[in-house]
Amino acid sequence: MNWLLMMGLFAVLPIQTLNAGENSGAGPKTYRSEKFGYELSYPPEIELTSYFDGSGGDLKDARTGGLLAHFDVWPPDECLREPEDLTAKEIGIRRAQDITQADGDGTSSHCGDPLTARDVASLHGVKIYELELTCVSEIFPGSDDDEIDTKNDTAVIDAEPIVTVEGKKGPMYFVDISQPWLKRIMIVDPAGNGPHLEESKGRIDMPIIRTILANIKTFAVPKPPGMCIQDLPRGSTFTTAAPRP
Repeated sequence: MNWLLMMGLFAVLPIQTLNAGENSGAGPKTYRSEKFGYELSYPPEIELTSYFDGSGGDLKDARTGGLLAHFDVWPPDECLREPEDLTAKEIGIRRAQDITQADGDGTSSHCGDPLTARDVASLHGVKIYELELTCVSEIFPGSDDDEIDTKNDTAVIDAEPIVTVEGKKGPMYFVDISQPWLKRIMIVDPAGNGPHLEESKGRIDMPIIRTILANIKTFAVPKPPGMCIQDLPRGSTFTTAAPRP
């Protein structure tokens, strides 16, 4: 889809279909994560299943049960922090590269560079990034002529891997849901967007997914009490209460 057309979808479709906050009758539904500080609005024909206070979930077509998209929050815990010098955009790109594969069997596959990242924003000013990643597979060929390590009784394969470009994975999205005290993103991965799943792309309703993204809101949540291990002063020790008799 042309990027200018996509921006038009972000600007127009949400106004036509969603008015966040209405939950009754045939109006749109909302999901609000009080732990992670975001709110999703989605049409009544969509079913949302969330896990662990909104750290992940699925968006499905309620009429067919078909998966539209899966979403995950990263980091899901306050003590799994990314390096301070990384931006939310850099965290999202790195996380997308870490979790995506080329969907091939019998190969070592991954998706990453070269990639493209485009920036947009929801109607409520939340930063959203669209990614398209390049997927490659690596096959390490073996043969009867491989050198045998007699000491360990294993074959030593010294052949270079065969690298094959499988295609593109995308679009996939991540949303900046950071709090002042923690950088955090939410990956939204539409179903059927891998290079081996081209035949399913026509069945995925991308306008609805983009409409849901365009209506996303974030809000402030308090920092949980307690301290992470990495924040303890050097040399600190833990103490535990003695067990009751």
